[in-house]
Amino acid sequence: MKRILSFVLALTLVLGVVFSMASCGKLLSGKYKSGITTYEFAGNKATVTYEIFGFEKSIEGTYKIAENEEGDMTITFTFEGEEEGSDDYAGEFAFAEGTENGEDYIKIGLIKYTKVK
Repeated sequence: MKRILSFVLALTLVLGVVFSMASCGKLLSGKYKSGITTYEFAGNKATVTYEIFGFEKSIEGTYKIAENEEGDMTITFTFEGEEEGSDDYAGEFAFAEGTENGEDYIKIGLIKYTKVK
């Protein structure tokens, strides 16, 4: 009886770990820049900083990287409130990442952002 109970408990723990790992999507870290726009990632948080008329504006929110029904990677940004510019950066975009010429990069939509060191 003790062996069966131990086996069931161990199986429950293993399944818990598997499901908790599966719920965690891909996470990014660091800063990526292209032109006047910088994305900074920490955990599931994203901060977008952009320049407009010589002034810097920042918006904060969350992001999620997932695979869509066609098998392509996407990144979805969600920003709270009505911050100026949040409509331009919120939503689902095509996503890719890689390394080119020794530099890490991500692509959000059609724009390539290089990692800032």
